[in-house]
Amino acid sequence: MDFLKWIDEHKEEMIEDLGKLIAINSVEGEPTADAPFGDGPKEALEAFLEIGKRDGFRINNLQNYAGDIEFGEGEESVGILAHVDVVPAGGNWDTDPFEMVNDGEYLQGRGTQDDKGPAIAAYYAMRALKETDEKLIRKIRLILGTNEETGWGGMNYYVKNKAMPDFGFTPDAEFPVIFGEKGIITGTLKLNYNFKDTMVKAVKGGNAPNMVPDFCTIVMDGSKVTNEVKSIATLPDFKVEEKDGEIHITAKGISAHGSKPELGVNAISKLMEELAKLMPVEDSFRAFAEFYNEVMGFHMHGEGLGIDYEDELSGKLNFNVGMISNTDKEIDIVLNMRHPLKGVTKEEIMDKINKGTKEYKGEFTRTGGEDPLFIDPDGKLVSILMDAYQKQTGDTESKPMTIGGGTYAKAMKNCVAYGAMFLDDEDRMHQKNERIKIDRLMDAAKIYAIALKNLASEEKVLDK
Repeated sequence: MDFLKWIDEHKEEMIEDLGKLIAINSVEGEPTADAPFGDGPKEALEAFLEIGKRDGFRINNLQNYAGDIEFGEGEESVGILAHVDVVPAGGNWDTDPFEMVNDGEYLQGRGTQDDKGPAIAAYYAMRALKETDEKLIRKIRLILGTNEETGWGGMNYYVKNKAMPDFGFTPDAEFPVIFGEKGIITGTLKLNYNFKDTMVKAVKGGNAPNMVPDFCTIVMDGSKVTNEVKSIATLPDFKVEEKDGEIHITAKGISAHGSKPELGVNAISKLMEELAKLMPVEDSFRAFAEFYNEVMGFHMHGEGLGIDYEDELSGKLNFNVGMISNTDKEIDIVLNMRHPLKGVTKEEIMDKINKGTKEYKGEFTRTGGEDPLFIDPDGKLVSILMDAYQKQTGDTESKPMTIGGGTYAKAMKNCVAYGAMFLDDEDRMHQKNERIKIDRLMDAAKIYAIALKNLASEEKVLDK
């Protein structure tokens, strides 16, 4: 296949283009008149569209909410849904997260796995088909969202303002094919708590709902803090600082994607676990910490709240405490949950959260989320994608699967998640030192090229 050879010949150019995108800090920021999700996502979108314009594609920018890159002709179109925004870098990187490092084996930087690396692999697959004049009967369109990590506003705007492709995939998960995605619930749990009767003045942890928090800091009145509480400094990954009569205690955790909380160490839960042991019994925050540990803590499936639902297809609910903060009379805890495809509703889960936190007059308000996704694993779309994966890798053992993560596949009919991470890759999405193997980036581009060739040339793809 000439287009696979073309990809090999343009390896260095692909890496160079990816480096341009990684260099842009596209974490969502303050909106402006022409940058609905801040300057970073806007700049990343414009940079990607400029690459498409350079290579002779048709490009379209929808007011910096989203954009697309397209070529080909035909009444139907194949869609690729990707995103240019990233989660916050967090701390403790070995390198600058926004300066891509190429050591000959890996490309390291924020977005190399999620989702700039996979997006550029899909783009080069498109370009390979275009440059080698493959005969296609459908258009191919790469759609780029700008706030996938924080709310989907960009993609929702695109869906409302432009007709979507007929079928396709999103390169934002794992190979071989994801045919089912759990439903997602994101929201804030408000708990009544009066800070008058405690040494605690403030608590803050986490950067995003869908990240396992890698830090949590609690601020205490220095005149009230006991030596026993201060002794937390002797424990690994805890730091105690005195500032202007206050004691600041920070717990260090390990970040991970909120869909896989077991891969990280939750700094909020880590801090609460120790405070429940070290604070005086008479301090009301100790009782709160004990309550937190019982109902949330390190429960990865929400079992402390009785929401550990499961089904045969997708397994157990995934439960992540992503952020914590406070006002004078309440503590706000941001939760991110991925519930099974079948057997439970969002309403049932939210009701149980409120009932399980009634001791502190818990009130959970949903701020985001998505319904579950299911595509027939025996259908033609999945079959074509599996075939492309098998042709490039030789792996005939791996089967289509379900995940807890939520992807843009839910934004379009007849769409599944498809790579670009391989099953034996180290998952560093939403973690420090995010990186992708160069060879795997190349494999992904070739898989996408084979898949796009077949999706855009076979007479019938959808089972009707």
